[in-house]
Amino acid sequence: MFITYQLLFPLILLILLLEFIVPKKVRSIVLLALSFFLYYICGTAAFFILPAVGIISYVSTTAMNHTKTQTVKKIILVASIAIIVGLLLTFRYTSLKNMAPLGLSFFALEAISYIADCYLGKIEAEKNPLYVILYIAFFPTIISGPIERGGNLIPQFKRLDSIGRKELFDINRICDSAIIIIFGMFVKLVIADRLSSVSNHIFSEYYHYGTTVLIIGAVSFGMQLYCDFMAYSHIALGIAGLFDIRIMDNFKAPYLSVSITDFWRRWHISLSSWLRDYIYIPLGGNRKGKFRKYLNTFITFAISGVWHGSGISFIVWGALHGLFNMMENLLTDIGLMKKGKRNLPFGSRFLRAIVTFVLVDFAWIFFKADSTKTACSYIIQMFTVKDFWILSDMDKLFSLGLGVQEVMILIFGLIILGGMDYITYKHDLRVDSWLKIQGPLFRVVFTLAILLYTIVFGVYGETVDPASFYYMSF
Repeated sequence: MFITYQLLFPLILLILLLEFIVPKKVRSIVLLALSFFLYYICGTAAFFILPAVGIISYVSTTAMNHTKTQTVKKIILVASIAIIVGLLLTFRYTSLKNMAPLGLSFFALEAISYIADCYLGKIEAEKNPLYVILYIAFFPTIISGPIERGGNLIPQFKRLDSIGRKELFDINRICDSAIIIIFGMFVKLVIADRLSSVSNHIFSEYYHYGTTVLIIGAVSFGMQLYCDFMAYSHIALGIAGLFDIRIMDNFKAPYLSVSITDFWRRWHISLSSWLRDYIYIPLGGNRKGKFRKYLNTFITFAISGVWHGSGISFIVWGALHGLFNMMENLLTDIGLMKKGKRNLPFGSRFLRAIVTFVLVDFAWIFFKADSTKTACSYIIQMFTVKDFWILSDMDKLFSLGLGVQEVMILIFGLIILGGMDYITYKHDLRVDSWLKIQGPLFRVVFTLAILLYTIVFGVYGETVDPASFYYMSF
């Protein structure tokens, strides 16, 4: 996440060992110090922004807790959020963007949610600044999420400082966490990094290609982004689990969704829920009539686009998802589209999943392209230049970033991922939870097989940087 895996995982084991050795009352202090250390050695610019945001969060919520005047509380709320949003916009839209600290978009939203929750009385303001700053700086989530809530993490940090060593080193939990990490590494190194070779090759030379290849490029990027972000989220979830910290599961097989609404309940769940709670609902949600519901939906997704990047293409991407959701809500309201999904027959579910994937993947073109102009050119080329003949030319197909052997390795990896997605989608279970109910023998064999496959076929080499995750750029 910050450094190469060869160094990262030994460091994690060292941190775990230190957590076991030090007195339990100082575990959070050690965890905070090491979180700052890992964040610092990744070479992030403007390092001081991270502790500054933590201090702002603590000071503002403490001040609100010590005043009984609602007007003063609101002034503190608005001022503190304005400072954090100002920092985010400054590093996003000015000449300082090259100095932006890693993960700013993520820990800024965490800080805003904590301040807002304290103001609304959902949680009590934490009196110990250590826990507030650790909530902002917790190293597994700091770079690419999930965007956690203070009400979830802070009580767990307190518990970490009170549990015994035996409970901290629960072998069953550690094994479950290791399985999640191994699966995340498999998805990243075997699948995501291979798909990136295809998508990067096609998007960089899109003007040479037509419909078939450009569709392959768009689908490859959609799958790459999903696998890359899913892998990070699994690795973060597993690492946090090693310390007996439960964080949010950020993905629930979103590409099996039967609607755009369903997709956003399953994709980047921490961001979707954050936008719902702190943008959509404060705007009025669906409480002020259908027109306002549609407008609030559109505004929420447009803001999501702004959060993802400073280019117009990101705003277009967010606006497209806003339009998709508005159309879906309209069709549901007038009775042309079923609201529920449980009673849908298989054929309808399948077709709706295909349509949802096509719409999502179309929008990803604006997410991937260097600019809106490039994205539009890509789309025009895709619809106007026919190259269906390429499906019969194996030499051409296997020159799009991957050779025959690499494609076969990728296909086998995608089959495994697709199977696990379907299982977790159907049973609403994480990978480790499903493996646990299959029995110890299958669990061990499957995990070792995935680990071996990753070691043998994972993408390595001087030209590959597996420590770089796509969402680290946001």
